[in-house]
Amino acid sequence: MHWYDGSLLEKKRKQRGWTQQQVSDLTGLSRNQIIAMEKGNFTGGIKYLRKYLEVLRLRLLIVEETDNLPQLDELSALFGDD
Repeated sequence: MHWYDGSLLEKKRKQRGWTQQQVSDLTGLSRNQIIAMEKGNFTGGIKYLRKYLEVLRLRLLIVEETDNLPQLDELSALFGDD
């Protein structure tokens, strides 16, 4: 399971007209790290991801995970029980 959408990183990089190598040069990260981040497969420290986010003018947001299951009081509306 990916914990973030790396395609946004790739999209923003391309909007700026940058190659992965240019981002690597700007951040000091390896091109392989950039590739992994863009695929959502990066397993390195968050400080490295943050470097990439900063050059793209993006930020990291932490949100509570939910299971999106209906609550008990919502079930009757879902199933039409009167």
